[in-house]
Amino acid sequence: MMKKMKLNFSITRWIGIVIKELHELRRDKISIGMIFLTPLFQLIILGYAVNMDPHRVPTALLNYDTGRFSQVFISATQNTDYFSMIPFSSEPEAKKAFINGDVIFILTIPEGFSERILKGEKPKLLIQGDAIDPMAIGNALSAIVQVSKNAFQHDLPDALTTNQGEDVFELVIHKMFNPEGITQYNTIPGIIGSILSTTLILMTALAITRERESGAIENLLVSPVTGLEVVLGKITPYILIGIFQSVLILVFAVYLFKIPLMGNVFLLFSVLIMYIFLCLSLGITISGVAQSQLQALQMSSFYFIPSVMLSGFISPFISMPVWAQAIGSCLPLTYFIRLIKGIMLKGYTLIELLPDLLPLFILSAVVIFIGLKTYRKTLD
Repeated sequence: MMKKMKLNFSITRWIGIVIKELHELRRDKISIGMIFLTPLFQLIILGYAVNMDPHRVPTALLNYDTGRFSQVFISATQNTDYFSMIPFSSEPEAKKAFINGDVIFILTIPEGFSERILKGEKPKLLIQGDAIDPMAIGNALSAIVQVSKNAFQHDLPDALTTNQGEDVFELVIHKMFNPEGITQYNTIPGIIGSILSTTLILMTALAITRERESGAIENLLVSPVTGLEVVLGKITPYILIGIFQSVLILVFAVYLFKIPLMGNVFLLFSVLIMYIFLCLSLGITISGVAQSQLQALQMSSFYFIPSVMLSGFISPFISMPVWAQAIGSCLPLTYFIRLIKGIMLKGYTLIELLPDLLPLFILSAVVIFIGLKTYRKTLD
């Protein structure tokens, strides 16, 4: 006869283990903070900041017409709530703002536009849009096409309204930098930045924290090396890994996804190396604060969430509320995406890159300084 198996389980011992773990968790203030802050940030960012349908898009207005119909069309366009008109006095100024990303559209109304409509000559009206992110301009272009069909239906003389269904002017749409509307033109630069930040920050933060947990860091405390030597020695292999990843991703981007490379390759790799240093410095900073690998992983994830969501990678940067843009302006990935798009898709030179290159350089210097300080403190 088989003996009954005795279940060796004590509720008292189980409760004791639960209480012990709760005490351990209570002492881990970083993990407690992450438990509450991470879902809160995700909810706020996804609920308020991420917007796939941008409104009030900055639009350069070049109006060379003094007639009534141009004003009617401008008012009707703004009433769609997709366009925020910014008057410019000359085409070179508007083009400069367009290239720099200060405006997303250029609306050009030619001289004599109203007069030619009254004569039934069907004039042309030009709108140019930055199509690197097709999603950011798609609904806006659909709205202006609809406006072009209906804007003058109550303002035209009876003689011009007899031919129903015929447009009284021709709306010419030029999608710049990405005329085919290929989504990869917008996503690949963001993927490059997110891959580099994810792998390099995590590898650096976990590797250094692991040494502290295992006690290997004590060997450095008794050695004559300085904090700077230790930091540079530890991140150098990861710099090589980052460069290898960058080359691999760029080769696939150019030859597999057919992403054009319009700018200077040396300038492109200079930006990549700066961003690699910045990511590694962030990893060192996290490792200086985190007391365990779990904390390092949690803190890295806490950085990745706003970095991906608020950098313009998931949704257009211009569509986010002001507070979200303010946070995004403090994130390195925001500037990295703009720089990579500018070099690869627009052929930016160094002068054109400066508005985004200088903030990235300042962020790099600040993060490297903090990383060195936190790691020296750890060694002490």
